[in-house]
Amino acid sequence: MSQKQYAEAGREILSVPESERTAAMYVTLGESCYLAGKYDEAVRYFETAAGMKTTPEAELYAARAYAEMSQPAKAVEQLQKYLGQREKLSESELQLDPALEKIEHSKEWKTLWSKNYYSAADQKIANAAVLVKRKKYTDALNIIDVEIANRSSSAELYALRAKVYKAMEQYEPASESYRTATRLRNNNSEYFAESAELAARLKKYDAAIEDINRAVRLDPYCLELYLQRAGILRMAKRYDEARADVNFYFTYLPSDTKALYQMGMAETDAGNTSTGIEYFNMLIDKDKATHDYYMARAGAYLKAGDYKTADSDLSQALDLNPVSPEAWYQKGVALYRLDKAEDACYYWRKALDAGKKEAAEYIYKHCAK
Repeated sequence: MSQKQYAEAGREILSVPESERTAAMYVTLGESCYLAGKYDEAVRYFETAAGMKTTPEAELYAARAYAEMSQPAKAVEQLQKYLGQREKLSESELQLDPALEKIEHSKEWKTLWSKNYYSAADQKIANAAVLVKRKKYTDALNIIDVEIANRSSSAELYALRAKVYKAMEQYEPASESYRTATRLRNNNSEYFAESAELAARLKKYDAAIEDINRAVRLDPYCLELYLQRAGILRMAKRYDEARADVNFYFTYLPSDTKALYQMGMAETDAGNTSTGIEYFNMLIDKDKATHDYYMARAGAYLKAGDYKTADSDLSQALDLNPVSPEAWYQKGVALYRLDKAEDACYYWRKALDAGKKEAAEYIYKHCAK
């Protein structure tokens, strides 16, 4: 599916005996047909998934497919089922859905929205989500906190509050909010994955690994979760396990750039800098315009003691992103190792001015002026 090989994706699912197919498989079948423009087949699979009662979004998918076929009555019938659920997209999101816009002038569509499907609390949550998108975080938090006080058992509210705190770079309260969301709804893989990311950011690696393992168990077919787990395991210095997850990912997407990057980082952090550099070389061969690839390779060269080549990569990284505090900082390190202390101090000061606090120690030790 990610490679847009929709027919092949459909054949993979159809190779599973019908008695063993899950609702998620039927949704994937429907998506493969939908994206290939085979809307009638897509509807059939989406409705099968909906009948299994484990994929709440199946009715919405079916509504989109009917809308694409200019069948507003059937599209609205599916939407009514979807809107009857507790968890659903906001009214504004549905009104702006590209597929559903195709039936917005029909009488069925107008009749659908003559009824209110959202409570006052739902409307407030939607308003808070809009404020988050507009980066009005304090206003969003005020709404969310009031609603939490009134509906303390809402996992959705805690997850939304976590997103606000994360956007504000307040990672501790963001992590606490996600952990509350996972306690309230322990079958949501997205909540566990987000909680794992924040725990790793806070260097709470045991908690992060516990959460990402739970996310993988809940959604074992999501390859991105294996790559996320590899990154967390790498930060926890569990390099063999990190490599195993990336290699599993490679089984399906052998040339994926995110996986190549993650494997390069794992090898570099494990001390295998030459192998790490080989992966970064592959990435740069594929894409010579990505700042992060040069930064990663420079880090490997620094670790290997090849300061001249590291400096060259850092210059390239700065050409691509002239205001990168990390690149200024690392370039200072490389230049100092090349006995160019005055130049090094120049870059460390730029890094410190941009918020790279680690540069202060180098300036104090090596830059007398």
